[in-house]
Amino acid sequence: MFDQLGIYQEHERLKKMFSRGDFSSYMGWTDEACKVLQKYGLTKDKFTKIINGRSLMNGAKETLSELKKRGYKTAVITGGFKALAYRAQKLLGLDYAIGHCELIFDSKGNLNEWRLVPCDFEGKIEYFKKIAKQFGLTLLECAYIGDEVNDIPLFKKAGLSIAFNCSKEKVKYSTHIIVDKKDLKEILQYFPPVV
Repeated sequence: MFDQLGIYQEHERLKKMFSRGDFSSYMGWTDEACKVLQKYGLTKDKFTKIINGRSLMNGAKETLSELKKRGYKTAVITGGFKALAYRAQKLLGLDYAIGHCELIFDSKGNLNEWRLVPCDFEGKIEYFKKIAKQFGLTLLECAYIGDEVNDIPLFKKAGLSIAFNCSKEKVKYSTHIIVDKKDLKEILQYFPPVV
């Protein structure tokens, strides 16, 4: 988002502050990031264009379709934008989607406020539990696929965890399986049909 707005330096500044512990939580970091987006004039039109311009990972449609055929329920829990999570849900037919940050625009299309849901880092675990319970599953019967440090707490709870297309060693070695190829179809070998 920041790079598309030409203010990537602001993202880097906030990231350094977060790394130093200047924010008490990820929620605090995101709140400050939203203030920056507001300050630099993010509009609804620009936001929608950026969200709709995001491309799916190679093999995403085929993989999600095949998982559904094999009897799996699918979800996305993201520390990113709610709009992006819902777009993925719509395009891929996901059973469940939750996003950390919902931006709210006024009648003129200007960023007016935001709602933050604690679904990143440790917060992802609570939503993972909620989804598992909704489908009558234990956490050990669930798989989780991620690529960032905010996924590590959840990797430790899932019965199967996969680091997909990840560049960080710390993340890779927190999971059961590492998939380096940039094609989501590579995960299918770990998901036999549900009996």
